[in-house]
Amino acid sequence: MNRALLRLLTSISILVFSICGAASASVSPSVQGTVKDAQTGEPLPGASVLLLGTSLGGSTDLNGKYTIKNVPPGKYTARATYIGYKSSTADIEVKEGTILTQDFSLEAVGIQGQAVIVTAQASGQNQAINQQLSSMQITNVVSAARIQELPDANAAESVARLPGISVLRTGGEADKVVIRGLDPKYNEVTINGVQMAGSDASDRSVDLSMISSNMLEGIDVTKTVTPDMDANVIGGVVNYDLREASMENPGVPKFSLLAQGAYNGLSDAYNKFNNYKYAASIENRFFNSRFGVFAQASLERRNLSDNELNAGYFANLQDPVNSYSVQNVQIDDIARDRLRGNGVVALDYKLPDGRILLSNFFSSGSTKTDDRQQFYNIAAGDVQDFNAIRTNGTLNTVTNLLSYEQQAWIFNVKAGLSHSYSETRDPADWTVSFINGSAGIPSSLRLGTNVDPKDIVKSANNNVNTSLLYTVQTQYTFTRERDFGGSLDLDTHLNLSDEITSVIKFGGKYQHQTRSYNTDFIDGESFTYASGAGIIKELAHAFPWVQTSADSTTILMASVSDPNFSYGKFLGGDYTMVHPLDFSRLQSMVDYMNAHQINQNINYNYDIGNSGQSDYSGQEDISAAYVMATVHIGPMVTIIPGVRYQQLRTDYLALQGERGPNPYSQYVAQTDTAITYHHYWLPDVLVRIKPTDWFDVRLAYTNTLSYPDYASLAPIVVVNLTANQIQWNGFELNPMRSTNYDAYFSFYDNTIGLFTVGAFLKQITDLIYQYTFTPTAAELVNYWPQWMTPPTGLRKGPTVAEYINNPYKINDYGMELDWQTHFWYLPGPLTGLVLNVNYTHIFSKAQYLVPLVTNQRTGESVPSGYYDPLLYQPDNIVNLTIGYDYRGFSVRVSSIYSAKIFTTPSQYPVIRASTSAYNRWDVALKQELPVQGLAVYCNLNNINGANDISVISSPNAVPRSEQSYDFMVELGLRYQL
Repeated sequence: MNRALLRLLTSISILVFSICGAASASVSPSVQGTVKDAQTGEPLPGASVLLLGTSLGGSTDLNGKYTIKNVPPGKYTARATYIGYKSSTADIEVKEGTILTQDFSLEAVGIQGQAVIVTAQASGQNQAINQQLSSMQITNVVSAARIQELPDANAAESVARLPGISVLRTGGEADKVVIRGLDPKYNEVTINGVQMAGSDASDRSVDLSMISSNMLEGIDVTKTVTPDMDANVIGGVVNYDLREASMENPGVPKFSLLAQGAYNGLSDAYNKFNNYKYAASIENRFFNSRFGVFAQASLERRNLSDNELNAGYFANLQDPVNSYSVQNVQIDDIARDRLRGNGVVALDYKLPDGRILLSNFFSSGSTKTDDRQQFYNIAAGDVQDFNAIRTNGTLNTVTNLLSYEQQAWIFNVKAGLSHSYSETRDPADWTVSFINGSAGIPSSLRLGTNVDPKDIVKSANNNVNTSLLYTVQTQYTFTRERDFGGSLDLDTHLNLSDEITSVIKFGGKYQHQTRSYNTDFIDGESFTYASGAGIIKELAHAFPWVQTSADSTTILMASVSDPNFSYGKFLGGDYTMVHPLDFSRLQSMVDYMNAHQINQNINYNYDIGNSGQSDYSGQEDISAAYVMATVHIGPMVTIIPGVRYQQLRTDYLALQGERGPNPYSQYVAQTDTAITYHHYWLPDVLVRIKPTDWFDVRLAYTNTLSYPDYASLAPIVVVNLTANQIQWNGFELNPMRSTNYDAYFSFYDNTIGLFTVGAFLKQITDLIYQYTFTPTAAELVNYWPQWMTPPTGLRKGPTVAEYINNPYKINDYGMELDWQTHFWYLPGPLTGLVLNVNYTHIFSKAQYLVPLVTNQRTGESVPSGYYDPLLYQPDNIVNLTIGYDYRGFSVRVSSIYSAKIFTTPSQYPVIRASTSAYNRWDVALKQELPVQGLAVYCNLNNINGANDISVISSPNAVPRSEQSYDFMVELGLRYQL
């Protein structure tokens, strides 16, 4: 951390806490209170309270409380407004040195003469609308009421239907969020404002499937940052607020229970009915409501099995726009069983002018996967592989926050200490491969152009008698990240007049992060050759069911076929899988081989090369300081200017070396350390103009960053002359930068609800990606470890795969439309209708470098490039949700439609890939039972059986990938008191 910045933050801390300790007993005049539903007494978060004729005002928090500070003495008219409710006014008088309490009870809008009942879905929508309107940033909100109205599978699913959002799925369950078409690693995920530790081995993304939606108070997706926010976020910030003890009925404990079972329609490998979820919570407040305790635990098991297709293609260089050849085809039947548990413990203590909060989030999940795979290696000839892959990974995460907030003299002080930890363990994943070297695939398909991969799969002979054991590999991986952070924020009111008021805010943060990745391989190849006879004979002796070839040099696949397993109708019957492998027998083989390694044996031993070349460890120090102001000019205009200074220091350690022809014993390497330092000044300006009570405009100019992935920062260099390749990591990479422009127009009232039209432009520089080229002999010395001597006599070097910063600027722009309303003004039962619909269109054009090409006219080598969208960028997404509540019954029908999402870049147009049109329908039902607080619910997910399909840009649009995870039915019981 920069010493000058550290001294500055330390001085500020000493000054502030000295002021706190010496603060006088004088009280600046202010107005505070609560805003509640007049009928139910429920708090209304996001309600606006304004002193008419001035710029003084505030909005309510999640408990419906508001505070307006530094109010000059005098008489005022206070007005409380909340979309979905009638506004209310009160005449008040503020006196010098006093705090005036003014509560509001608002009545829900309704047809005159009829009883007004705000339904569950309308309540959730009202909260989301008002919290979104009360935010100074461009934000989308999933309110607490909306989360709790019907349970989503996880936290990623809870934000999946917001505008500008798409998700990545595994086995049909969302696990990562894409904001405005930007890769999940460009987003920041926080819990109570604390950044979660990354869970991916190579990048900074977070697996959101580990967060249960039941323990959340609310979710907000912030698309524009202010200077008091971390700038390491080009896409957006997804913040999950954990629940705290309710302020309602202090001293009376509240309980909630949830129990559900589920049916998965795809796989028999794990019981289709063996899906469940249990959650229980308890909360209470003590000592006159000052001390609150909330605790929740959940346990869940989900069958996330799916069928998958993946295909690789070569472009025909004579016609790279229309003509291709098939490189390989892979089909997988994946049985995936996920067991996960979550826990939250939140303790808070209310101070007279502040509070102390200790929140703790824990998550642990294990995923067992049995993958039966058929692989058609067309590039290698007439080859078919039968592979069995077993993984059993565990992901553990912990996030802790201790925060202190206190009004002291003229300052509101907020200080925080945080800790976040993530570890991913795969203790013994293994792959066993059998090879059929004469698969019977005709040369017309292997060498032909514009071939459908279905025809290749259909043509294979699938001969179990000629399929022989080829490779066995066991892999152990461990990824770990730990973050410690501290922050200090101070703000104070500076009012020039009743018409011009402001809040000056400044502060900073410091974060220290450690990160490591370790992998170990035990593997063997070419068991079809005589050199593997030693271990083969041992296996045949240990297991009577092992069948070997006539010369006892290899194992026949027939030994491990499972006649009791059925693939069913794989991918709708378009492809055929045969000869399922028996995982119990294969597990026995793998365990035996791991326990009986043959030292220095080329067939089965510790793989020193693969094991060491990708390992890394290191640390990062991020520090920042900022200053900003929120200036209100009358009730119409708010301006938020500010600047943030943010810096990053990285220190990573990795191996640099040369692979030999025998990977089990020949890997000559030395460790190297790479230290980099980056710092930036990041100015931001946000403006909100509210000319009427029903319309506002929000404009934003912001600057953000994205730090390089861990795998590219680590100084890894691998020279493999046997394969004629060099891996060279970009450990001197610059962070990506983005200059962002946003404009949003919102229309709202009790009839419209909220209708928003927005547009954005992101100008991205220094995009990081991997660039592969062949250097000249002179250039080769720049890609060789310093302690090694390059070979002589080369006219050009091996192929180099290097991470680089894109020298071209990229424009990512789009528009978002969002309409949220409920039809309270319709007659009779139709008052229970609720509508949410949004549309997103995004366009991006990125220019990528390709290897040097020769100018035919001059003979000079010049850089060339191609244009593609950004990865995961959607063209069009439409989300539609129609809800209906009638008395104790609730139904929600929702649809996701995407016309095209970019999935595979390439310099050759024919093999670029995007998703084909995708339309998924879900239905959620809930019925309250006669027992207070008890309800039964049913979720029908993907009822139309939509598949995720990606196709290449060829005229016949053959698939690049496909996932089929069928439908799921969840039936549950929930009790909340």
